[in-house]
Amino acid sequence: AGLVAGAFVPFVLTKVSYFCYRYHVTATMTNILCGGGVSMLVGMLMHLSGLAHGLAVFTGAIRSLIRWEKLILPENGGSFQWSWLEKGIIPILQYLQELWSATVSRLPTILYESSFLQAPDGQCSSQFLPIPMGIGFLYGCTFVYGSKVGWYHSLFLPLILLEMDSAGKGEEASLFGAIDECTLVMVCAGICVGNLVLPPSSSKRKNHTGENAKSGMASLSWQALRTNVLCGDFIEAAYPSMERSTIINGSAYVAAGLSTEILLQRRV
Repeated sequence: AGLVAGAFVPFVLTKVSYFCYRYHVTATMTNILCGGGVSMLVGMLMHLSGLAHGLAVFTGAIRSLIRWEKLILPENGGSFQWSWLEKGIIPILQYLQELWSATVSRLPTILYESSFLQAPDGQCSSQFLPIPMGIGFLYGCTFVYGSKVGWYHSLFLPLILLEMDSAGKGEEASLFGAIDECTLVMVCAGICVGNLVLPPSSSKRKNHTGENAKSGMASLSWQALRTNVLCGDFIEAAYPSMERSTIINGSAYVAAGLSTEILLQRRV
């Protein structure tokens, strides 16, 4: 809902500004209308149209699907315009989830449940869907591959924001955010540590250019390590090493897959 309202604000602000300019509204009143009136108008339209409720149900469904939880509709129904979402699409998704649960339950228990990966304190209650072993590994590999081909900012980051937006009080913020931290940030930090401990040989010829390249890689690795561990992410620093070495590239995929498998099976 916030994203949609934010998209409406520039459009409405342009119209209000043009209206004030055309009809010679004073500067003080123009500031009031643009500063407070636009936000009140957009908020009122979002509420009265039922758009806020419909998008809340939609983002809640996205969060449940991401976290492999069963969909539950809110008690308070929305407006008539959004009844198709609650009475049409959501029941279909609920049916597919029930079908998935029944199908996976027929598999041997070892394929979707492990004593080592089992969630503590009975967190795997009836509200969760069973997750076959290997799905988490696939998630991790997809995150690593997607970060290379441009899926992070176009797909993963918006899903992280939507998941965080629909989190209730006391709930975990974002599963995809934890996957991002484990598969990209920490894996990149590990590669940077490896570059610092065992600097790559840039060339067989010990020349001045090779020494500069080695020094540049060490500087980049140290900067990326500090950033990833302390204050954010700098995952691009690992790409040269992953492209240079098949072993490093494969190890990054394996590490990302294993960490995400643990996250998903333990219902983090």
